[in-house]
Amino acid sequence: MKLSGKMRNFSRAAMCLAMLCAALLQGCGSGGDAPKALRNSQASGQKKNVSEDDSAKAEQPAVDKSEKSSSTEKAGQKYVDGIPYDVFFDRPLQVAADGTMLTSTSATPDHSAPDSVAGKASEKMKEPAADADSEKEAKTAASWDKYISEEMLKGEIKRIRNRLNSKLNSVGNFNRELLSIQIDAATLAALAAIVPEHSGKFTWKDKAKYVRDFASEIATAAENRGRPAFEKAEKPFLNIVEILEGGSPAELPESEEKADFSDVADRNLLMKSLKEKQDWIRTTISGESELKSNKEDLLPRVALLAALGQVVNQEDYVFADEENYQKYCKELIDGGLMMTKATEEEDYTKFEKGFGLFSKSCNDCHPEYLNN
Repeated sequence: MKLSGKMRNFSRAAMCLAMLCAALLQGCGSGGDAPKALRNSQASGQKKNVSEDDSAKAEQPAVDKSEKSSSTEKAGQKYVDGIPYDVFFDRPLQVAADGTMLTSTSATPDHSAPDSVAGKASEKMKEPAADADSEKEAKTAASWDKYISEEMLKGEIKRIRNRLNSKLNSVGNFNRELLSIQIDAATLAALAAIVPEHSGKFTWKDKAKYVRDFASEIATAAENRGRPAFEKAEKPFLNIVEILEGGSPAELPESEEKADFSDVADRNLLMKSLKEKQDWIRTTISGESELKSNKEDLLPRVALLAALGQVVNQEDYVFADEENYQKYCKELIDGGLMMTKATEEEDYTKFEKGFGLFSKSCNDCHPEYLNN
């Protein structure tokens, strides 16, 4: 029998809905055949009677009775005609109409976070470099403190200044004291180079580089006699005095913050300074009583022995990388440190032992390196 008009309209609407769902499911799937449930629904929508559409009916595949339109449970998953239930949209027509694209934001990395891994890594790479520089400076300061105290360093610089003052007050005195001026100036240059690396508090520490270079100029000027040489030495000396008294000369050289000791303090002149101290000790200290009575004058001299021993042990001097040279420097330094401690403790036996070690270093070193 024929279907009524209302039934045919309903069938057409159902057929359109089925075709729309089939199109949506085909886009989500692997591109294979349309699901049997949709084909079955499409066939039932087109059915009128046997006589009008035998060919359409013949083309419809037989529906497997085991694939029912009702829901079944397989391994805990809900299916409709063998198709997983969760592939169907809850409101397919609404989804198809608004064209909304479903996206997930959970997999999108957040690059706007201020504490990114790269930022933290960069900061951690900078910290060790800064820490390493600070640690190196602290170790350098501690090492110079070991050889000469702040008090001894200040005292010796003051004594050298006073001696130079008496030798640079006239051309005549300058001409008579050329070698002595060179020795004092070279020693002052070395001590001024120590000041920035020493932990002691010096009011002129930020200008120590100028004292270093001015002292080096004086030593060079004293290689010649006469008024021109005297004037070349006098001007830098007056600048040194002004700096040590807390002033700032109008004209300052373009001095580097740090310079090699070998560039500002001639080693032969420093060795002569050590020899002067050695000769004074030999002729002045002969027993415990002399050690005690000359303690005030002795302490800065023996402290200077250890400090200058460390200066000439710096790697920028020639031969400083040779094993024998390093051994002689170590004996010189150890002897100076031992005499310093013995003087403080007023222990002549220990002092004599330290002086013997210092003298041995000089006697062994000079034949090998003095004229080279």
